[in-house]
Amino acid sequence: MAEGIPRQNRANRRRARSFDSLVKAGLAVIGKRGLYETTIEHITEAADVGKGTFYAHFPSKEDLVHHLVRHGFDELIAAGRVDAPTGRSVAERVAGLIWVQSRVLSRRRDLVILLHQVRGLLILQPEARQRLRREYERYVQFLAGECRRALKRPRLGPEEARDLACAIAGFVAGTLSFEMLVRGGRGVQAPLREPIRAFAEGVAGRYVATRRSANGGRPR
Repeated sequence: MAEGIPRQNRANRRRARSFDSLVKAGLAVIGKRGLYETTIEHITEAADVGKGTFYAHFPSKEDLVHHLVRHGFDELIAAGRVDAPTGRSVAERVAGLIWVQSRVLSRRRDLVILLHQVRGLLILQPEARQRLRREYERYVQFLAGECRRALKRPRLGPEEARDLACAIAGFVAGTLSFEMLVRGGRGVQAPLREPIRAFAEGVAGRYVATRRSANGGRPR
């Protein structure tokens, strides 16, 4: 019995190492080749494991992609919760929300490429890949909640909160994608403070003005 425990522990460690190698290789290869051109063979070669090891962890390439997307959004959501915006004004809080998300992605060229290409895939095939779609919806719901907090409008309607969340997600992802494009594929060294500030001030002007107008000129 005692002899079996060390063997089991060694097997678990080997399994954990091979899983970690596949995840890192998947992100790296997709970041280099793109989602559409990446094959399981490319990933296993980069991870230095056999195809049997891949299938022991992931039934398909899509399962690996789902894992990468889910954990990518987990990283963004966790960063947003740890560094929740605390500025005094609406514009400062909205800018803080955008800044945190931009800061994470500006350091993760691989994640920018992955999320961009999977998003395109879901747009092309709206009825397919519901698991992947739910991860994007989860992220938008998180941003919608953060928008309500930043605006101090807990009763902001679900559609309005969702639309603003989509606008912020699009601003962050789109800005970083274009920055990478004009920089020749290189990552962005740091989030762009002035565009973020300008976007946040526009959001604050729109939603604070709407709030005052709806309440006869007085903030609610």
